[in-house]
Amino acid sequence: MKDILAGINSLAVYSNIKNDKIIDILREVLSADNKLSSLSLLASRLIEMAEKSGFSGNLFRSYILHLMLRDENTFTLFCENNTDVRNTSLYRLAKADIDTINAIADTDLTALPEAECIADILKEITDYTPVNKGGGTDFNKSFDIEDVIAFHNKYGCGDISIYRSFRYNDRKKALTGVAYPDPITFKNLIGYKAQTKQLIDNTLAFLNGYKANNVLLVGARGTGKSSSVKALVNEYFDIGLRIVEITKEQIAKLPDILKLIRHRGRKFIIFIDDLSFDENEIQYKYMKSLLEGGSEGQPDNVLFYATSNRRHLIQEKWTDRSSGSEDAEIHTQDTLNEKLSLSDRFGITISYPKPTPKEYISIVEGIAEEQGLHMDKEQLKSAAMAWELKQKGMSGRTARQFVNNMLWKKSQE
Repeated sequence: MKDILAGINSLAVYSNIKNDKIIDILREVLSADNKLSSLSLLASRLIEMAEKSGFSGNLFRSYILHLMLRDENTFTLFCENNTDVRNTSLYRLAKADIDTINAIADTDLTALPEAECIADILKEITDYTPVNKGGGTDFNKSFDIEDVIAFHNKYGCGDISIYRSFRYNDRKKALTGVAYPDPITFKNLIGYKAQTKQLIDNTLAFLNGYKANNVLLVGARGTGKSSSVKALVNEYFDIGLRIVEITKEQIAKLPDILKLIRHRGRKFIIFIDDLSFDENEIQYKYMKSLLEGGSEGQPDNVLFYATSNRRHLIQEKWTDRSSGSEDAEIHTQDTLNEKLSLSDRFGITISYPKPTPKEYISIVEGIAEEQGLHMDKEQLKSAAMAWELKQKGMSGRTARQFVNNMLWKKSQE
């Protein structure tokens, strides 16, 4: 058992693993006086992790290999960027650590001190069946260094290998993964096929290394602008797309955010939902600088996508177009151009107009079919139009809310 402790303490490239809480408990199992209590705690923590992450089989092995594959270090960052690290000292050091971690993962928990006292528990956690089975990586096999390189080439490392959507934490100055992102897909979005195609084409160009444009999605409420952006990351996560959603108030933090992702080996969409500025707000100046011509350019692995109900983003008044008082600005056209210039920095503007009655009914029918709502077509149309009149106008959102309501009513019949 001393070999396990020595192996943990010897890790150099993967030194982060030494600081893991479950590894700390393992140390207590191997060195503390009350070994039974520590072993029981180890089993408890492994069960918690299994149900949280969907681990199955040998939980200790799964957890140790999970730590290795999710670790962010110098070696894994090179792999994320598809840098060839072979025939280098870093490769050889990483290989030694990976061999050691595999040996630690092979530890037989039933051979640990006091194991006989909780034999039934240890039997379960070495062949565990979780309530919610996870998908993805099988942690019950061995991973040699080439497997590890291939994993990071495909998924990245650290939180980027786990999460598809992120928010920026101002206090920690770090990206925080969204545990339960919106699962919307393009199959769930009915209508607006031309807009969807334009958005997808631009994103695929970006993912395939071509020059792509920042995108402004403008139009009526509830037309699927935000959902379309979120559907992108669900569709293209496996080929390297990630999304960072920020608020308007965080625009001033963009230099800090870009510093975190500029050198990462994934492609990022920085997404700002419902973007518009009042006359006295100046955050738009930060965006203008970044989108074009600032001292710190927009990274090649970053695009900006924003939605707005206002095409020109910045509040514009009639006074901007005429000088009706003695103290009005002399060069009113300069003021107007300043306010229009931000939206001009988005290379593509995609419009989402309010649907016509015919389009609205088509959306209702598509959602009803998707959700398994079976009604006579004329009755469905009549009820959908009556619902729209009582609600907030025709939109995809209104259509989905109508179908949800009808599903409940049908269940009560």
